[in-house]
Amino acid sequence: MEFTEFPQGYFRSIGYDELEKQLHVRLEDERYLIFYEVDQIDYVGLMSSNDMQAFFHGRIEDRYPARTITN
Repeated sequence: MEFTEFPQGYFRSIGYDELEKQLHVRLEDERYLIFYEVDQIDYVGLMSSNDMQAFFHGRIEDRYPARTITN
């Protein structure tokens, strides 16, 4: 799985595992979240959105089951 890195902003990195349908997100506060059963269309929508944070909160955060990974 490859990650897209973001040096500034709300997201630090985002990756998507097509086979497992998992979206991996590291946020600016260093939380690492894994969302399960994420449709590829929502991953593509997130990555191509003009407002990724709004898309994330509106289409992903409360829609898919997630787990927070602690360091």
